[in-house]
Amino acid sequence: PSGSLKITTTHMKAGYLRKNGVPYSANATMTEYYDIVRERSGDQWLILTSIVQDPLYLREPFMISTHYRKQADAAGWDPTPCSARW
Repeated sequence: PSGSLKITTTHMKAGYLRKNGVPYSANATMTEYYDIVRERSGDQWLILTSIVQDPLYLREPFMISTHYRKQADAAGWDPTPCSARW
């Protein structure tokens, strides 16, 4: 199957696009797309594309993309119980 999972978020609390970056207002809209891409080699990627649109602070949409490659096995995955106590 192909296609994207699309998530649109409105009515966000005003904040910053990055810690020391451009602000966004409460009128901003964020749209996220989640895609799975399979390569000929067999590798699978989860690609998250985030787009922020804000009529107050941005002249054009702010877009960022993050790529995650699926591991073939559990190598590098060694979860441990949380040590926090209440």
